[in-house]
Amino acid sequence: MVSLVRSAEAADAAAIARVHVDTWRSAYRSLLPSDFLASLDASQYEGRWKRTLANPTERVYVAEDARGVVGFASGGPERAGEDGFAGELYAIYVLHDAQQGGHGRRLVQAVVGGLRDLRLPDMIVWVLRDNSRARKFYERLGGQYVREQPITIGSALLHEVSYGWRSLNDLRY
Repeated sequence: MVSLVRSAEAADAAAIARVHVDTWRSAYRSLLPSDFLASLDASQYEGRWKRTLANPTERVYVAEDARGVVGFASGGPERAGEDGFAGELYAIYVLHDAQQGGHGRRLVQAVVGGLRDLRLPDMIVWVLRDNSRARKFYERLGGQYVREQPITIGSALLHEVSYGWRSLNDLRY
């Protein structure tokens, strides 16, 4: 199936929100409480994505195929003061039935291009420790384990780990 990755526009907010909620429900169904996942509302996320898309320091990209938007990724300046990293991959999600088609790699490439436009030389990403599929994805891209920390999502206390690239040139696509 032919696909393309492009910069997201304000008109994509609803599609990004739909993908965001759908992917959380599929990727995290064994990690997060079912009532929390059921409470996710794409219309609430749509407003959040409209604000994000209007922020000039964030870069958001969508992956499309014949069905429309099937994935998205966002990034920008590192948000938590993590020592040694100026850029961050904030989020990357691809619908379950659209995975394994190269969308993820192309979305990461787009975010890396956006970080370069912002003159950010490196990148960190946070991922739930028990999300082994995502962790393997970042490891295949050359990410190096940085550290672990606790995180609360809904009523669940979990752990997240970070992967970093000290240079954007270190990414392996």
